[in-house]
Amino acid sequence: MNRNIAIDGPAGAGKSTIARRVASSLGAVYVDTGAMYRAMALYFLRQGIKADDSDAISRAAEGADVTIEYRDGEQRVILGGEDVTPYLRTEEVGNMASVSSTNGDVRAKLVELQRRLAANTAVVMDGRDIGTVVLPDAMLKIYLTASVAVRAARRVKELVEKGENPDPARVAAEIEERDHRDMNREISPLRRAEDAVLVDSSDLSVGEVTETILKLYRERLNHPRVIVAKTAGFCFGVRKAVDKVYEAAGNGTPIYTFGPIIHNHEVVADLEKRGVKVINSVDELEDLKEGTVIIRSHGVSRAVYERIENAGLSIIDATCPFVKRIHRIVEQESAGGSQIVIIGNAGHPEVEGIVGWSVTPASVVGTPEEAGRLRLDPGKPVCIVSQTTFNTIKFQELVDILKCYGYNINVVNTICSATRERQEEARSIASQVDMMIVIGDRTSSNSAKLYDICRSECVDTLFIQTRNDLTRNLAGGEKVIGITAGASTPKNIIEEVQNYVYAGRREF
Repeated sequence: MNRNIAIDGPAGAGKSTIARRVASSLGAVYVDTGAMYRAMALYFLRQGIKADDSDAISRAAEGADVTIEYRDGEQRVILGGEDVTPYLRTEEVGNMASVSSTNGDVRAKLVELQRRLAANTAVVMDGRDIGTVVLPDAMLKIYLTASVAVRAARRVKELVEKGENPDPARVAAEIEERDHRDMNREISPLRRAEDAVLVDSSDLSVGEVTETILKLYRERLNHPRVIVAKTAGFCFGVRKAVDKVYEAAGNGTPIYTFGPIIHNHEVVADLEKRGVKVINSVDELEDLKEGTVIIRSHGVSRAVYERIENAGLSIIDATCPFVKRIHRIVEQESAGGSQIVIIGNAGHPEVEGIVGWSVTPASVVGTPEEAGRLRLDPGKPVCIVSQTTFNTIKFQELVDILKCYGYNINVVNTICSATRERQEEARSIASQVDMMIVIGDRTSSNSAKLYDICRSECVDTLFIQTRNDLTRNLAGGEKVIGITAGASTPKNIIEEVQNYVYAGRREF
């Protein structure tokens, strides 16, 4: 099990001091990344390379082998099998290290070596981008910081103890300048990892900070490791549609959505409380005297637009731009004589809307059996499009079946990029976890497809709508749990599930 700890933060926050104490308490290896850079610098010097010869440094970096060992309780830096710890604090090595540490090839080599070290033993590592670049899968990530005033006071105290007489204002200014430089440097900028725990040491002692991190570490040991998909939740089209409804609600005129604005019961219920009503068929338009009808992201057929306009109602069109593109393709291709085949789920609102933009009757195919039964006119061209949320692999499988019949086919892969990215990330996460959780409404087509994809990679996959659906014991210390969510799942629902899983709580 990965038990590594990554500590990032600005200069003067006490990272090295804290990292050493945490490592000592846990019996882990403290990786002095600065010492590893110095060992690289010593390697270059022994190769006869000058500090201003960046090309030679880049070429030589690959041959260096640096690691950390503990002997008799003391950290030793090993270069090519030799303990070089006594040689790392010379001025010559320091000058070379200050130059070579900015070299991208040196940086890449040390990241490789540091990851190799962390793969073989539990480590505590501190720096600027340990949690974001070097050890992105660390069991615990800490972003250790303190106010500029506190860090300046600490530095002033150090200098006074050395017999110097520093100017506090100048020290504070130098720290602010260092922060800006570290956060904006081209190579390894200072960044807080998204899943890093913020620890502000401004009002804490070294012992209190150490204990805080040790407590977090002990909690992580007993709780699941969680991987949350970056693509989880509202896509661009859904967010645009939902925002338009909330903006329109409460403006004094009746607001209707043609069908639920998204496939999510919680959002629809909240909008209902704000006076937004749902129309489920064109026949209901006849009973409306005034108001605005909002077209959801799924889109509708040309006929529906005409019925709304004929009823004297206003329209707010929140159709997803990707769906709009399919409407244009189908209209133009069918008008030009092509037979239209839509790969998707018959009966899905998006597919019904697409069908309604074809000048000639369109065919809908959603399974290999349907593709095998479909018969088209071999003398006319065929244009194939897809429902935006269809499974990318199944789409290609159905296209391959249709190609077997020798039709003159023009394939336009209209699965939106957000859907492809969401499905690919879900598949990747599901392949590396013990349990996968897919959050989405039961009526959501894209959420159902995510579930199918994840289930093919991880047998223990759950399909839930909210945190209340989680009734499993998630307190297994060795478990790795993945979380993704459909395009109609609000951020707050994802966060509730995420927090529940992180807590590893029990509910029976």
